[in-house]
Amino acid sequence: MIYSMTGYGAGESDINGVRTTVELRSVNGRFCDITVRMPKPLGSLEGRVRGLVQGQITRGNISVSIKYDECNSTESVFQVDIENGRKYCESLRKLRDNLGISGDVTLDMLASYPGLVTFNQDEVNPEDHWDSIETALSKAIFGLKAMKQREGEALEEDLQARIKQILGNLNSIEEQAPERVSQFEDRLKQRLGELLEKNPIDPQRVAMEITLFAERTDITEECVRLRSHCDTFLEFLTSDGSPGRRLNFLIQEMNREINTIGSKGNDTAISHSVIDIKEELEKVREQVQNIE
Repeated sequence: MIYSMTGYGAGESDINGVRTTVELRSVNGRFCDITVRMPKPLGSLEGRVRGLVQGQITRGNISVSIKYDECNSTESVFQVDIENGRKYCESLRKLRDNLGISGDVTLDMLASYPGLVTFNQDEVNPEDHWDSIETALSKAIFGLKAMKQREGEALEEDLQARIKQILGNLNSIEEQAPERVSQFEDRLKQRLGELLEKNPIDPQRVAMEITLFAERTDITEECVRLRSHCDTFLEFLTSDGSPGRRLNFLIQEMNREINTIGSKGNDTAISHSVIDIKEELEKVREQVQNIE
């Protein structure tokens, strides 16, 4: 089972009068990078939040957003310094009269005075919020993993089809490979006959050239390794864990083998099959970038 690295999950909880909302978003990434946004009074809980996420998600850039609302809180948290506001207003009016400026002092002018309106927040005990955060976060992780699994199933189906297509082209290459030697022998004898005309052709020299050609263009080992890589790739798709990095490594090895086959193939039909395999491998590489 494979998981996509992209997904979304959300969760809510209401425990002891604290309503908590958590949202998780995950996109592609080489490692497990977690960004947590939460109210400053709860900052000491960030380590626990990261630990809970890392215990379930192994790769990707993950954004965690946590918000809370104390439902039972009815006290106003804004305070206005009335006395200083009155003095400030009188000072502005004196300044206006001395400078001969028209107009009266407005509320906007008073509100711009630093410290006139202050925000007082009751002291928050982070431990009182952890149960609510943990519950909401667990729900969000469950939703995120469910979405990642659905997308992973679609990726697995697509990748299996592409690897099978590569194996089909590899079968064609292996069928065409033996014919190259006999074709080379026919062309060699024809060219030597044209060059030497009535002179006899040395059969030993012809046999040596054919042997050298067969050795230079032998792709048996490369085909065996490429087939083995494809089989291993399919096994990783259905294995437990997070195979994203291993699949990336296999694609590099598969590209290396098919490039060698292309350079040694020395045949038009084989070259066409090599091009088809390279196109499929590029599509596979793009899809693997989405796997956790």
